[in-house]
Amino acid sequence: KSDIIVYKYYVDDGYTGTDFNRPGYKEMLNDIKKGKINGVIVKDLSRLGRNYIEVGNFIEEIIPEYGLRFISVNDNVDSYKDSNIMDSLEIPFKNLMNESYSKDSSKKMRTSLKSSKKSGNYIGKIAPYGYLKDPDDSHKLIVDKEAADNVKKIFLLALKGNSKQEIIKELKDNHILTPSVYLKTRYGIKVSKISDNWNTKMLDGILKNETYIGNLVQGKRTRISHKTHNMVRVAEDDWIIVEDKHKAIIKEEIFLNDKKECPPIKAD
Repeated sequence: KSDIIVYKYYVDDGYTGTDFNRPGYKEMLNDIKKGKINGVIVKDLSRLGRNYIEVGNFIEEIIPEYGLRFISVNDNVDSYKDSNIMDSLEIPFKNLMNESYSKDSSKKMRTSLKSSKKSGNYIGKIAPYGYLKDPDDSHKLIVDKEAADNVKKIFLLALKGNSKQEIIKELKDNHILTPSVYLKTRYGIKVSKISDNWNTKMLDGILKNETYIGNLVQGKRTRISHKTHNMVRVAEDDWIIVEDKHKAIIKEEIFLNDKKECPPIKAD
């Protein structure tokens, strides 16, 4: 008869093992601290995580502090049956190998994505405002007429000499939805941040985006490392730009005239 009673399953589907800010892991840790559970079972050490420092912290500090029984099935680890195994070199060595595997996989994935971008494939989850992903090929962009008309309106207002604040007022007076609200209401597309009101940052994102003259611009941001989701901005010279990859919404001469920080665009 088993001496183990399962209290709860903690699952983190869709999260990388290098990230310990996972909801399932955090819930488990919280239940440990509240004394709701006195043991943890994982399929193998990589299921606990692929971050050498964080896994090491759990094994070397959390387990002894709360007197947990730790079982890793595939690694034949059971701290109750063999307490000495937790102090052996085997566990930290496996942790190091798990992180190394994750780092190598992440590097290969980034290299593959970069190569795909250079080949002219659109990799983003959501198409830039004014475009949609081609339903027949998600790596290509097609014009979204309704949003494209709004993009044209913004450029034309700028060319006429309207300041950004004047453009924002015009968009608001005409009840034109912001890109994030438009995507959500028109297509049910979930975006990370909903902005109800137009602002100068949104306008800059449109007026300076080469996507609208048919160029595919990617690689503007990158992850700091395989251990974190934090993104940093990439220098403009290192952006991946492939020209003439989809139908342009704005003529190049109009875009170039606007991109220069000089008349006919007024300063705010």
